[in-house]
Amino acid sequence: MRIELIDSDAGLQALIPEWAALWRRVPTSTPFQSPLWLTAWWSQFGTGIPRIITARAGGALIGVLPLYELHETDSIKLLPLGISVSDYIDALIDPAYPDIPDLLLAAIADIIFSQQCHLPDLPPDAALRRAASPHNLREICDPGPPCPVLILPADPDDLAAVVPRKTLRDVRQAQSRSEAVGPVTIETADLSTVDGALEALFCLHQKRWRKRGEEGVLADPAVRRFHHEAASAFCAAGILRLYELRIGTTLAGVYYGFHSNRKAYAYLGGFDPEMTRLSPGAQLLQHAICAAIHEGAREFHFLRGGESYKYAWGATDRFNLARTFRRP
Repeated sequence: MRIELIDSDAGLQALIPEWAALWRRVPTSTPFQSPLWLTAWWSQFGTGIPRIITARAGGALIGVLPLYELHETDSIKLLPLGISVSDYIDALIDPAYPDIPDLLLAAIADIIFSQQCHLPDLPPDAALRRAASPHNLREICDPGPPCPVLILPADPDDLAAVVPRKTLRDVRQAQSRSEAVGPVTIETADLSTVDGALEALFCLHQKRWRKRGEEGVLADPAVRRFHHEAASAFCAAGILRLYELRIGTTLAGVYYGFHSNRKAYAYLGGFDPEMTRLSPGAQLLQHAICAAIHEGAREFHFLRGGESYKYAWGATDRFNLARTFRRP
């Protein structure tokens, strides 16, 4: 078994085919660990100093811990690729090698110029959450945000067994009010429409934030470029779930999510604040949940944040964890 460090952009690019193949064969991998997502992030926010720790057995890639080096005024940090935009952070580990997380984590101590390594948003089943702390580093653990998850039934007709009846009734009433306004349609974006659907999402999202006197995170051009690149790649790979709701002739809302390994992820949504009484967000969520069930998903992840609407759908909390390692 061999642990190696990739410390150049060229090395990162060369790793992508093997990295993608490893992601596909790990049954617990999330979209946030995919090189499609992480290299899109790197292209917009990377520092040019990757520190990607890999593990190989007999030449085959069996583990990847994708980090990068950030130089600040008073310190040099190791941080995970995809930080901030990724709701779940973790290494990618071949399940046939359960001891690899310990070795990958131990290797951060050998990256000589860094003073600390911060690993936020480790979900409950993360390999890095159970990995042993490097013996020569001091560790601090901090609780992370709640990430509500809805356990799905096998049949959409059984949704009332997991979603409160009031929520389903409210959505039915919103659908009836919408149909009185005009035809109600939900369209799924494909490669030819994904960019337009994303721009519509950005517009709706910003419209809501401006009503509060703020711009919102999607106002940043780099963030928008990242999502265009990542969403297009996910669309081509069959991971993207991007839905547009129209009521009459008006675009009422957009749902931006993912599906992989029998799990659905509700990443971001936007709706027209002028159509709040028609609950476009709730209508899109019900559509996304039912579509996920039809596709065989067993869990619907509402991701970071304890907003009340998530619990109205019957979701229950799972908590992320942050681990920070510092030199003594």
